[in-house]
Amino acid sequence: MTHPTALPPEGGNISFCTGSGALDLAVEAVTGLPTVLVGEKDPAASRLLAARMPHARNLGDITAVDFAALAADIARPAALTAGFPCQDISNAGPRGGIAGDRSGLWKTIAHAVRHLRPRLVFLENVAAIRSRGLDVVAADLAAIGYDARWMCLRASDPEVGACHRRDRWFAVAYPAAEDPHLTARQERGTPAPGQTQGRRARAHAGGRSGLLTAPDGRLRLLPTPAAADGTGGPGTSPKRRGGMNLRTAVTLLPTPAARDWKSGASNLIGTNSRPLNEVVVNLLPTPTASRYGRNRSASQGASSRPSIEYLVRDLLPTPKASDGPHGGPNQRDSAGNYYLPGQAVRLDGQWMATNGTDYGPAIHRWEAVLGRPAPEPTEPGTKGNRRLSPAFVEWMMGADPGWVTSTNLGLSRSDQLKILGNGVVIHQAAHAYRALLATLTAEAASPAPTQLTLDIA
Repeated sequence: MTHPTALPPEGGNISFCTGSGALDLAVEAVTGLPTVLVGEKDPAASRLLAARMPHARNLGDITAVDFAALAADIARPAALTAGFPCQDISNAGPRGGIAGDRSGLWKTIAHAVRHLRPRLVFLENVAAIRSRGLDVVAADLAAIGYDARWMCLRASDPEVGACHRRDRWFAVAYPAAEDPHLTARQERGTPAPGQTQGRRARAHAGGRSGLLTAPDGRLRLLPTPAAADGTGGPGTSPKRRGGMNLRTAVTLLPTPAARDWKSGASNLIGTNSRPLNEVVVNLLPTPTASRYGRNRSASQGASSRPSIEYLVRDLLPTPKASDGPHGGPNQRDSAGNYYLPGQAVRLDGQWMATNGTDYGPAIHRWEAVLGRPAPEPTEPGTKGNRRLSPAFVEWMMGADPGWVTSTNLGLSRSDQLKILGNGVVIHQAAHAYRALLATLTAEAASPAPTQLTLDIA
């Protein structure tokens, strides 16, 4: 296995809101880090984790954990993963945002990061977080000294190839004043600029005084507003040691556009096509590689479109946690489309739905990715009817057969579908984290700071 970045072995990975452990499997596939602690309070998910990750101690309800005491008892974790609750953020929920009763668990995770100081933080949520909480996540991470890179990726995108859309947001955060490519021992020997001897990160004084770039040449903060900004013109400020003033920085921001919160956004695409929200939320991040890689179309003007052989027209509904307890065969969304339990019972042996929709191409593409055929989408119900099969959902999510559905676990059908619906497609998360970590590797290998250039949209 090739890992894109050198990571210290101390502490392993700590996982919160662990669920089925799929996010942690993706992190381990990318980094090689085993999960040593989990934080999961759901009884069914806890039973699954006890069987699948027997060496990982379960902290239970993370809101009851004393993280200061925990930090004193364990080695500094190499990584922390958290696919925190999306119910208040998702378009399918109340849309109350990250301050909601369940999605507000983010504040506990941020508190844990503050005390545990992991070298890397892997986060996951629905793509709607971009307009219902990303500003809070970015601000909380910055307040505790962490920078972040993020992207949105659909499970159905060509890089993954799943048979359902499942648009998700992924982020990797790291201490801003530390080099994630050095071992902790190397770095603690000589504090890096902006880092205290006691391994705690602090903001560099230059950044707080309004320099547009940090000492390493990478973008960090907008210039601090000054009284002269109201009367002076664009240019540089002697008090900022040659850094540009706020008026100049603002003129370099892209023009607001209607697409600013559309799907597919990330802070990885080039600055020439970056919408304003991505620049503002991420405080002018470093531009990096393309989204579609080798799957780009060769046609002129289509550099960000996948080639035609990777396109699949019709996709199954994505699994949801409510498919078990509330997944009736006639339930539909606001647009009149059946949810997965209803669509599954309307498929024939050739993956053709009763309304004529052909899901065969999507199914066969995912079969080719996983290297195994799709199981039957339904199973016999309690009243002689057919109902959605948890084994089929497990296959849709890319999990190993029986990881959640094995009878040895003793989980009810409802619990199986809930755990799977709350989970992540492993291949999707692994691809996103590889891309995000690759940007850090590219930055670390950069021989010299690069000049900032932003074109006005």
